[in-house]
Amino acid sequence: MKLVIAFLAPILVISAAAQTAKKKAPAKAPAAKAVAAPKPIEIPRGAVEIATNTFSYTDPAGKKWIYTKSPFGVMRREDTAAVAPQTSTEPDLRDVKAIDAGDSVRFEQPSPFGPMKWERKKSELTAGERALWERQQASAGQQD
Repeated sequence: MKLVIAFLAPILVISAAAQTAKKKAPAKAPAAKAVAAPKPIEIPRGAVEIATNTFSYTDPAGKKWIYTKSPFGVMRREDTAAVAPQTSTEPDLRDVKAIDAGDSVRFEQPSPFGPMKWERKKSELTAGERALWERQQASAGQQD
């Protein structure tokens, strides 16, 4: 008998709490004001097409803008006349050691994945490699 009461008591308490919660209706929150969606960006009249799906426009305030059509709509960004950095095909020759290997020069440069090594004939050196080789020759001559 005690066992039956031990199991029924928690069930009765839980069901009573559930019925009490149903009777109490939650207070309704005030209706939130609907926020209007932002107006989609459009390419203005007078914009000049500078590339496929890319337009340039100067607004009345004198600010330059670049408009780009994308699959997600028109995107706008400020035109910054930044000069593109010049790219070089030559490797960065900082921290490079040049080692004489007879008719060629062996170069070693430290990298995060271990030393990077390459070798060139002395007649085929690039301008940067030749300058590095001559600089190391001169510093080796001064040390002796």
